[in-house]
Amino acid sequence: MAEKSQMEQHLQNSVYGTPKINPDEQRHYLGTFRERVSLAMTIAEVTDRKSLDAFITEITAHPDYQVILNGHIDQADLAPYLKLASQHNLKFTIRQDTIYGVNDSDLGLIVASDTAINQNPISLSKKYPEKPAEKPTAPKKSWFDKLIGH
Repeated sequence: MAEKSQMEQHLQNSVYGTPKINPDEQRHYLGTFRERVSLAMTIAEVTDRKSLDAFITEITAHPDYQVILNGHIDQADLAPYLKLASQHNLKFTIRQDTIYGVNDSDLGLIVASDTAINQNPISLSKKYPEKPAEKPTAPKKSWFDKLIGH
């Protein structure tokens, strides 16, 4: 009986492929699990050059992690990230399967560990929020200027 069930399982795997654990999660996180992700950048954030500083900070802090890139992004936009990953001797993978998103809100780059790290937050906008530009302050008026109404 057990042999028949093993044979059925083998046939099922041959026909449909080996079943994946959490396939939607793996599709969203470019082939890895959420628990392994240290930094997640959307396609819009990858194509925005202002995100490079945050990426450098992340890979410098975690030199043993790997970078996973969405291959649907234009090569010119991926080039700076590939260059930085190689300069920091990081492993990187480009995933071009059709299951990975092509919209600006889909993930375009993942920095991930080989094991579970359960970091929070992982999104670029929450982990490295943009610092608001400093507003120029008007010079303070002296008490004498206030007195005479200038």
